[in-house]
Amino acid sequence: MIFCADGTIKYTVIRSKRAKHVRLKVSRNSGLQVVVPLSFKENLLPQIVEKRADWIRNVAEKLEIPEDVSSLPPMIPDEIDLLAIGEKYSVRYMSEEELSEKRVDADKIIRTSNNHLSVEMENCIYLPEGLAEEGCVDLLQSWLIRSGKECLPDLLDKASEAHGIPYKKLQVRMQKGRWGSCSGRGTISLNARLLLLPAELLEYILLHELAHVHHPNHSQAYWSYLQSLDRQALGHDADMVDAWRYIPRCFSM
Repeated sequence: MIFCADGTIKYTVIRSKRAKHVRLKVSRNSGLQVVVPLSFKENLLPQIVEKRADWIRNVAEKLEIPEDVSSLPPMIPDEIDLLAIGEKYSVRYMSEEELSEKRVDADKIIRTSNNHLSVEMENCIYLPEGLAEEGCVDLLQSWLIRSGKECLPDLLDKASEAHGIPYKKLQVRMQKGRWGSCSGRGTISLNARLLLLPAELLEYILLHELAHVHHPNHSQAYWSYLQSLDRQALGHDADMVDAWRYIPRCFSM
């Protein structure tokens, strides 16, 4: 997908008004993207990319990006496994008319800003037939955020009470680069994708952010405190490097 058979590196150039220098991004969905300022001379890029080849390869391996894009899993999975809470959901399609009828008995009703409708019912997520892939991704991400807002507060409260660490407020979002964060005022933000991780990794992130209530940095004192909460904290932290392998493509965008 990135490294071609002839030894060249495949990438997409993105020109940005806000870019002040060349920046490389690697993702499972988009491969290698090179963000450059509007006036940057594109003929300079091959040399820059070649110099970063080892870094690109390392990141691609960590993200388990295959050489051939055709071997990637489908964007919309047939099943979504919320490992953290032990629940599985099938993904199916039906007409908009049928979806509208199912709203009466639905466990969840999801409607996006584009007025697309999806329902969850009996551990199955129903998407509109014929809806473009982008619209289905939007619905599934909205569903995951909704699920996170329903489940994560209770899980964080249990961890907070078990270890006697109060916090001020919780926000659940689809954060791009972080699994969680904690502000200086004690507001914790959690990534809805945490529901897709194994339970022990979710628990680690909850404790990781709660520990920041007392230690707002990653000092030695912070890590010592975190290990008093989770004896396997260092091992779990190492496991989080590859945690994105649990995330279906529709949620990795």
